[in-house]
Amino acid sequence: MRQTILHIGLEKTGTTSIQFLLRQNREQLLNSSILVSNGSASGNNFHLAVASYAKFRADGLTRQLSIGSEAELLKFRQATIQSLAAEIKSTAPEKVILSSEHFQSRLLGTEDISLLKSLLEEAGCEKIKVLLYLRDPLKIVMSHHGMAIKKGIHVTADFYRPEHRRISHIIDHKKTLSNWAAVFGEDSMDVRLYPEGQSGDVLIADFLGAAGVSPDQLDLSKQELRNVNLNALALDALNRVNAKSDRVRLLAEDRWLFNRLEKEFAGRGLAPTAEVVELFAEHFAADHRHVAKRWFDSKTPLFASSYRPEEKSSGEDQERLAEAIDKLIAKAMLRRRLLALPRKLGLLGKR
Repeated sequence: MRQTILHIGLEKTGTTSIQFLLRQNREQLLNSSILVSNGSASGNNFHLAVASYAKFRADGLTRQLSIGSEAELLKFRQATIQSLAAEIKSTAPEKVILSSEHFQSRLLGTEDISLLKSLLEEAGCEKIKVLLYLRDPLKIVMSHHGMAIKKGIHVTADFYRPEHRRISHIIDHKKTLSNWAAVFGEDSMDVRLYPEGQSGDVLIADFLGAAGVSPDQLDLSKQELRNVNLNALALDALNRVNAKSDRVRLLAEDRWLFNRLEKEFAGRGLAPTAEVVELFAEHFAADHRHVAKRWFDSKTPLFASSYRPEEKSSGEDQERLAEAIDKLIAKAMLRRRLLALPRKLGLLGKR
């Protein structure tokens, strides 16, 4: 019977690196009868997550895919599953690997998850194993908000609360495990802990072992460091820009600014205050004891995370950093306008 590995995240647990490696090795894996769906976007099968919305909802993914109604969602769902079914039929693999953090972050209840299961089975997926990595919720939050700042969102103090709408559904591990186990069955769940503080190679090796893929079946040199953290001071300066303008948000789709920021201001990301650390520890204490007892033989603590103190700097250093970032944003805005000129001139020529 064909095996299907359904890797559902979580967000901020190295999914981008895993998906990049899978996509780069697609042909090599296919030679070993392992299918990484070619219909995915950069190795990310988020199309399948959207296709599994039981009811239409307007969000960033449906807007990205130009899905604006229930009828358009139904049409998209049919096309997506037909495409996957055709891939499976034409390649007849022994194993299928599907990966997207959006399976967990967008399919919020058992109705959506049940639809995903039905669609996968309809497409020819069998013996489905749900693979996911849990991480300390606060680590996810700090990484998530760091990325949000890089995308032009102004992150305020309210964001650092466990119930904030941007992250509450991602970090509720007890609910996530309950929902997915209810649909796929506890025996189909492979629940692991993200290897905090270790190199990306450790995560990749663990994922390959969980997926039943031998390192000999792919080219491990085809890896790339993705979504590099900025240092906390740079993120603070960028967040101040976001509070006053939408320039960073306008530039978010262009990787140029991302790449320059990551190259010039790489670091360890945001650091929480002692008060935020205590807030999250108290909020999740009971849930994590439950998760540890059910899935990890009562491991205590479930997450052995440490947090460094907030970075301190002089007002002069902050001002110099803010000026450097402002110049970089101005350069990116100029580049954006120059790249748009040929299109604008073309439109004028047609009048």
